[in-house]
Amino acid sequence: VVVNTTLVQPRQLARHAGNIGKVFEKGYAMGTQLALLQPGERCGEFAVPDGYVGLATVCSITLNGVLLKAGIPVHSRFGGLLELRKGEPVRFVDVITYEGSTIDPLEVFIRSGMTNYLGAITKGDGRIGAGFREIPAESRERVTELARRLQMVGLGGFLQIGRPSQPLLEIPVNEGMAGAVVIGGLNPAAIFEEKDERVFSRALSGLIEYERLFHYRELRERLVDLV
Repeated sequence: VVVNTTLVQPRQLARHAGNIGKVFEKGYAMGTQLALLQPGERCGEFAVPDGYVGLATVCSITLNGVLLKAGIPVHSRFGGLLELRKGEPVRFVDVITYEGSTIDPLEVFIRSGMTNYLGAITKGDGRIGAGFREIPAESRERVTELARRLQMVGLGGFLQIGRPSQPLLEIPVNEGMAGAVVIGGLNPAAIFEEKDERVFSRALSGLIEYERLFHYRELRERLVDLV
């Protein structure tokens, strides 16, 4: 699967593991699975340096691959900040189109300190990273079924799937298409930035075997030997 990777010191990760777990628990991360990369291990173009671990989270582009394999074309329109009120998505407050940036939009929002996951996981009011996709309207039922199956294997990431040719969260869609809101895979890394701890995160950093992923509830236990 395609992953995003954040380089972080083990003690730093252990310190924020609780809030990272809450991001997963509330459904604000891509599914329930993640992985840890050891010092010296490579993921894509970079290697994890000594004294650090790589926090690898599933990238939302994985959903595009699943749909394409099922014969369903996907148009990724933009990444943005999704406003939540009482735990419910309300509207996108900031967006960056994928065509308009060479950097993943969520990387920009996270580094700029524009997210509010701490508010989202404590009060239900905040701003989280999400992407907006368009799918053919006739494939909506098939996509809904695939979303259910993805959730069963811990790779769920569809927050909402709209009605054919109808706006979704105030975003209009093209005729004959349906909108879909996808959770940002890089979201858990925002916790560090919101705590004023700068970390290096890279979306679409590389590929790892699905078997290496584990449930987010195991994170503290797996960090014991590293701290």
